[in-house]
Amino acid sequence: MSFPPPRAVTSAEETVGSLVAPEGGPAVRGSYDTVAESYAELVGQGMEAEALWERAVLGVVAASVAAGAVVGDLGCGTGRVAGYLRGLGVSVVGVDLSPGMLRVAARDHAHVAFAAGDMTRLPLATGVLGGALAWYSTVHSSDEQVDAMAAEFARVLAPGGVLCVAFKVGPDGSAPASWLLHAYGRPVRLPVYRRPVDELCAILGRHGLTETARVVRQPEDREATPQGCVLFRRAARVAGSAS
Repeated sequence: MSFPPPRAVTSAEETVGSLVAPEGGPAVRGSYDTVAESYAELVGQGMEAEALWERAVLGVVAASVAAGAVVGDLGCGTGRVAGYLRGLGVSVVGVDLSPGMLRVAARDHAHVAFAAGDMTRLPLATGVLGGALAWYSTVHSSDEQVDAMAAEFARVLAPGGVLCVAFKVGPDGSAPASWLLHAYGRPVRLPVYRRPVDELCAILGRHGLTETARVVRQPEDREATPQGCVLFRRAARVAGSAS
């Protein structure tokens, strides 16, 4: 399945954002297809209502990538974060598993390139990104899946590239902490993982991604656990890689 190309994107974004059919993750993909429109209605298109620290972290990401480099919003959903980064002057490509979420993203953020794909098999060339973002997009994934994602993050990042991972903090990420069965007014079936910061950093560190900063925020409103955000930088050379 493919989607109409977004308008007014740079040539670099068009190259990075070539569309492919999504694979894998049928339960997660189906759940997000179901809630795509209601998610967009309830959450909105922008990041203005989000916590100040989250917008500050995104500002750090935008300021950390080289001029002209493309940032990948991996697990972009309806494109809220990708659109926010684009507004900060960053070239962005969003990748997501859900065709429904991508339709909303392309409609609401026409100046961003979007591609369909699985984060464990990204439809991106090696070393093509100057920065990458996994903004709460690993929360439905097991440690084994996150390890596969980390290998892909390292592969698609250029040497010295920046990675930002936002996630739910908890005492043990080896099994789902809970299951989300209803969200945004629709039935869904989504495992929710909450990981210790050190555990996440260990998984990413196995792939040549070095932690440079971390932020942990205590729960607000209806949140059940602290929220974490870690910044990484890709090594100049990843062990076992020819790049």
